[in-house]
Amino acid sequence: MAKLSGIPQVSLVALKGQNLDTICYRGFAPLAQLALISRADVFDQVNNPNGLQRDLSPKHASEAYEYIRQSSLSNDHNKPHAFPEIVLNVRNKNHVKVESVLNEPDSGVKVSRLLFDVDQIKAAYDKNHKVLVSRVDGNHRLYYADGDDRREPLLAQVPFQIHVGLTIEQERSLFVDINANQKGLNSSHLATMTGMLTDEQIEIRDHLDRWIATKLTRDPESPWHGIVHLGGSKAGTRQQGLTRLVNFVSLQNGVAKTLKKSQYIHDLTDPVAQYVLIRNYWQAVKMVFSREWASPSDHLVTKNIGVLSLSILGGTIIDRCLSHSKAGVDDMVSYLKQAYIRFDWSRDATGDRAVVGKSGNQAALIVAGEMASELSDATGEIAMRDIQKNLLGQLGQ
Repeated sequence: MAKLSGIPQVSLVALKGQNLDTICYRGFAPLAQLALISRADVFDQVNNPNGLQRDLSPKHASEAYEYIRQSSLSNDHNKPHAFPEIVLNVRNKNHVKVESVLNEPDSGVKVSRLLFDVDQIKAAYDKNHKVLVSRVDGNHRLYYADGDDRREPLLAQVPFQIHVGLTIEQERSLFVDINANQKGLNSSHLATMTGMLTDEQIEIRDHLDRWIATKLTRDPESPWHGIVHLGGSKAGTRQQGLTRLVNFVSLQNGVAKTLKKSQYIHDLTDPVAQYVLIRNYWQAVKMVFSREWASPSDHLVTKNIGVLSLSILGGTIIDRCLSHSKAGVDDMVSYLKQAYIRFDWSRDATGDRAVVGKSGNQAALIVAGEMASELSDATGEIAMRDIQKNLLGQLGQ
């Protein structure tokens, strides 16, 4: 494998037109060719304060390369691959030769050929990092596209949009518009769509937390059935007069914390059994926290802090149950009743028992730990709170 080389000139055919108030050339070309003719002008407050691009993430660039490479290997027409346009700016019109190929004034169609001197572009960058053709958008997609000692050049066709003669400030303005005005996709929506696209066995193997969370939302026997927002529009939910108490990603994160906290759950080799165990736990939560569950607007149990805290506690309670060869809802209820008294989950609570005002993973760990300290076993085992007191007593505290 080697970097693409020995190409003195790149020729691109493009449709000349107007994108809002800016003239540009749009067409399709192999990624490797677009990589050859362009460079990223990376902003560095010390070494390049007039630069533009963010610092490169090699991981992100490698993932982009693999996505493109897999597109050429895939025969699954139900999973198409596509990229948005690569946006480039030729900073000086002298650095590209533009030839008219077709001009039909009646239809407004104007086709041009853009000729780039690859050696000139490379020499300017190698000498003093001068960028002749700047990557306004698409640096990560282009970074490995012309190949290296571990990667073949990418010849897959992608769309491009090339501007000619924008000043640095104009280019910077376009860069900000492209990046600042993009609204990130709702994480719950993205997780739901990704789960739908993944084969169930692969989902179980690679994303057990997402698979279990999905089953919790779909299973009529689950307390989470019908009350989790999966992303997308809420119009249908409003039309039905329903309330979704928690976002899917919050539930998925909670399941992940339960799986991480519990040691014994992984001794169950069947993922369905693991799911039922976690479902049993949440059924127990709904029973013990029945008042809080029934009035979610007045309490925090079904908010993010509640889901995370109770998920972490769930790992502890599941381990206690399994260590005594128990896995039923009633078994978990008995433990949860002990932990229930530690906090007041009301939105208007005050004092040491109040949860209101607490947020984030660290707060959830503290809340779960405090609740776990209330647990003791009917067999006479010492409660965690007493163990802690005993240990501190050994240091004279």
